[in-house]
Formats: sequence, structure tokens, C-alpha cells
Amino acid sequence: MTQTIESKGQRIVPTLGFFLDRLWVWLTGIAFWLVGAVVLAVFTPFWDNARAVWDSPALLTALQKDVLALRTELAAATGDNRVIRQPPGLSYVTEPVRMGEPVILNLVIERTELGAQCHFVSGQSLFTEAGGVITPGSEIEPSRQISEEQTRLRVKLIPPDTLRPGRIELYIALEYDCDGRKVYDRTDVVTYSLLPKG
Repeated sequence: MTQTIESKGQRIVPTLGFFLDRLWVWLTGIAFWLVGAVVLAVFTPFWDNARAVWDSPALLTALQKDVLALRTELAAATGDNRVIRQPPGLSYVTEPVRMGEPVILNLVIERTELGAQCHFVSGQSLFTEAGGVITPGSEIEPSRQISEEQTRLRVKLIPPDTLRPGRIELYIALEYDCDGRKVYDRTDVVTYSLLPKG
């Protein structure tokens, strides 16, 4: 029989037993959930994984710093953090060199990706004696720009008059204009023997 608003029949009202049964079902569900959570925490690496997820931003930041440091070290090792790169052992001074004579520096250099947009402005030759005293020699004006392929250059330098005979180290301090910004670089050190006047 269907009840309507007008019908005055007996209404079905849930009894106290119904509510107690529902309460028992909910409590049983909560107990099963708690037992499952304890089993999950004890017998699986759930908390380790949850902790790893929680700590992952700090771990990623540390990894990013390590990768950046590795990139910097790799760029320094390969010479990619410089404007120019010199293959080892290919640059030298034409010898013999006697006091008062010009020095002919033979360079093999190439431009790096970092230096692709840079233009050579000037250079200063620097000579170091056996005692460690660094003395400037002649300046170098740009005659041409270096490409990204290995380029041989023969540079005539006038050493300072104060150099004494013996082992001399030579390098050139370079100045570049890289998109309106001054960037400084240098060639690798080349050694030669300075002989007394003959």
C-alpha cells in the first residue's frame, strides 16, 4: 500500500536496532581500515616511499646543484667556458730566441660556442721569468677574428728589455666584446728558453 499525504496510516520509523546495526557496520569498516593501515605500515615500504615523496623537492634541489657543478667542471675541463680553446701541445715559440730579438708565437686556437658572438678587441703579451716576475711585452691589435675551426696564427711579439736569459713562460691576456659586454680570456702558457745575446 502506498502512503500519501492524506493517508493516516502507520508510518515506518527506523528503530534503535537499525541504528545500532549501522553503527556496528561503520565501526567494523573503520577497524578493517585501521588494521589495513597498520599492515601497510609494518609490512610494506609505504612510509619510506611517503617520506621520499615528501623529501623529493629538497633532494631534487640538491641534485640540480650537483648537476650544475658537474656541468661547470666539465665546461672548465673541455674549455667550453672560455671564448677560445687551444688543443694541447700545438702552440709553441719558434726557437732559438736571443735577448733583444722579437718572439714568434705560433698559436693553434679555435672559438668555442660561448665565444661565437665575441669579437677580439685587444691583447697583451705577458712574460714570466724563472723568479716568477710577470712583465708585459707588446700589445696585440686585432687583425682578424678566429673561427670555430682550428686556426693557426703566427704572432710577432716584442718582449720586455728586462728579461734575463733562462726559461720564460709566455701567454697573451685577451679582451673580447661579447654583445656589448667585456670578457677577458687568455691563451695557454707556452715556455721557451731565452738565450744571451750571441
